[in-house]
Amino acid sequence: MNKKFIITIIAMLFIGFTANSQTDRRAKVFQMSMFANVGVKTLEFENLEKNDIFVPKAAFNLGAGAYWSYKRILWSSDFYYSQAKLEKNGNLTEYNAFTNTFYISYKIIDTYKLTLAPLIGMAMTTNKVSVHDNSFSGNVLTDENNSYMLKHHDNAIRIGLNFEAIVYMQNTIGVVLGYDYSLNENAEWKVNGADTNTGISDNFSGFFINITIGGRLFLTKGMDKDTKNSIIVE
Repeated sequence: MNKKFIITIIAMLFIGFTANSQTDRRAKVFQMSMFANVGVKTLEFENLEKNDIFVPKAAFNLGAGAYWSYKRILWSSDFYYSQAKLEKNGNLTEYNAFTNTFYISYKIIDTYKLTLAPLIGMAMTTNKVSVHDNSFSGNVLTDENNSYMLKHHDNAIRIGLNFEAIVYMQNTIGVVLGYDYSLNENAEWKVNGADTNTGISDNFSGFFINITIGGRLFLTKGMDKDTKNSIIVE
């Protein structure tokens, strides 16, 4: 399934870069958008579970970001926090992460009110898993409080789709859907603080979806506030 998704995104990127415009009107002005984002990301830490460290299958995302756009090119940067909790077998597991992303898109649908753009970029994430287990003992991970935290820094290639629509005035709502392909493949978790190897490795690749809510600003000087004047006829 992951391979099919990646192939589809690459094909759309190729089509977007090579296709000719089918419209005579296009937004030419330099634009900026600031937005808040909220969504979910999948968690597939199978090897942690094999070691009786059970992690939720998905985490809640909350953050903010901005993008800059001119003609059909769109550059974006955002950040978000991810959080999830799971109680199982008397243990409480908490997942926390901070993600920074940078990506570039090319708009295959480029009208004033609608944007659809395949994207490619980089995601950098710090993952933390805290486990509180009163019965845990006899393992290198244990501390005097019978709890521990695992940590890992991950870099991933991000591919996906960015859809956005103007809903009122310059206010927008959008969806960013994609897949983060980890460059670390099977990376080992370490004990936070002690930097001790755990012998447990996981693949940090996974899907995500974020809803964005924001507003656009026109940065070209002399631009009329009327949205019709934001379109230049070629």
